[in-house]
Amino acid sequence: MIDELLLEIEKSSENIPIIGPIKGRVLYILTLILKPRRILELGTAIGYSTLIMAKAVKGRGKILTVERDYRLAQKAKDNFKKVGLNRKIEIIVGEAVEEIKRIKGRFDLIFLDIEKKDYYDVLEDCIKLLKRGGVLVADNVLWDELKDFRSIIMNHPKLESLILEVKDGMSISVKKF
Repeated sequence: MIDELLLEIEKSSENIPIIGPIKGRVLYILTLILKPRRILELGTAIGYSTLIMAKAVKGRGKILTVERDYRLAQKAKDNFKKVGLNRKIEIIVGEAVEEIKRIKGRFDLIFLDIEKKDYYDVLEDCIKLLKRGGVLVADNVLWDELKDFRSIIMNHPKLESLILEVKDGMSISVKKF
């Protein structure tokens, strides 16, 4: 059921940015390996990547996702409901740079896919919210405007990071301590 919805989203998401099937597969496999109990996603759009992570955790995990655009958040909620995941996924409508300050608890996996200029503003909060050994995945990291972000995560004392040159890039960072 989720697979059919993901295909439908891929075909109809012309003007809505989604990670797509290739990076989606990377995120899916990573989520399968990690078996996270708590996932935080910054940048829901219509819920494509949220659904990929939900598919990987099956019934075991909970996802908290933040989307600034009310209309996109509503579409995402509808998508979650279509596949019976509306109780496993909580969506917050608001700016990630503000909402992240109010989020409590620790997360096993954080997926970052918001306005690229905001990556810098949320990075330290993401690290703070990650459990030791938790993973931060950031999308689009090969964009020119994220050159400094790449340098920061590659040299951050609390992270071990790598950059995947898949499409416009993804980074995977593990929190060391």
